[in-house]
Amino acid sequence: MTLNELSSYLEASPHIMWANDDEGNFYFRHEHYDGEHEKVKIEPKALKELSVEKLDQILTAGRNVDHITRITGYFSRISGWNKGKKGELKERQRVTVS
Repeated sequence: MTLNELSSYLEASPHIMWANDDEGNFYFRHEHYDGEHEKVKIEPKALKELSVEKLDQILTAGRNVDHITRITGYFSRISGWNKGKKGELKERQRVTVS
């Protein structure tokens, strides 16, 4: 990946925070999936070998899965639910009807 490709990717991905150090290493943090002090370090040599798609895979690491649930016949994404509603979902009893 060239620096121009990286720049375009970062402009199109406002949820990716990044920084670099004096040695040319890049540090990336996905604001939706990583904690404040979690980051991915990529050295300049490794960055040249990455594609934009591979970098995106590294930063999301399969965490961009949207969970759904069915409540009274309707499907609903839980990503938009508040903390209380998600807590209720965890406490629900699940039954199997045969």
